[in-house]
Amino acid sequence: MNKNVKRLGVFALAGVLGLGVASTTISAAEPSKDTDVFYTTSSTNIDADGKVVMVVPAAVSLTKENKTQEFAVTIQTADETETLPNNFKATVNVESKNEGMLKDKGMTKSFAYKLLKGEASSKEEITLANGAVKFNDFTALPDSSSVEQKATIKVEDEVVKKLENEKPGSRFTDTLTFKVTSLSGDGLTQVK
Repeated sequence: MNKNVKRLGVFALAGVLGLGVASTTISAAEPSKDTDVFYTTSSTNIDADGKVVMVVPAAVSLTKENKTQEFAVTIQTADETETLPNNFKATVNVESKNEGMLKDKGMTKSFAYKLLKGEASSKEEITLANGAVKFNDFTALPDSSSVEQKATIKVEDEVVKKLENEKPGSRFTDTLTFKVTSLSGDGLTQVK
């Protein structure tokens, strides 16, 4: 009888395991993608008294689904109820850390991108390969609190194909620095 109980126990255990395996659906893990969400303040004082600030995007994100990203560089009063001086003028330069290239963390691979200035109908490419270059001269309209210049970052299709051949999740970056090189207007003193 002891042998029969052991056999019954083994069959019962095998049956439970068998049913468990038979009823479990086996599937491959579904691919997923992460989205980074962050907030970084994006303005800086450009005059000594903090009356006027320059606002630039904290980040521009490009993907194969989003190869072009438009943004604005805006110079505005810190207080929305104030206006810029009617004789306000500012020149802003832009400099690329990687001379117009998106580079990997190890700085071993690089891919070109374009910075374009202007509205959709009249975009002008800004060459980033040779250090700081003029981005724009800003002049305010009378009684306005801000003035802006549209710009676009773009990765060409052939570059996207090369980027997409890299390891999934690879990140290629550059840093653009926008700097006010001259500022004038009643009551304003440029931050040096």
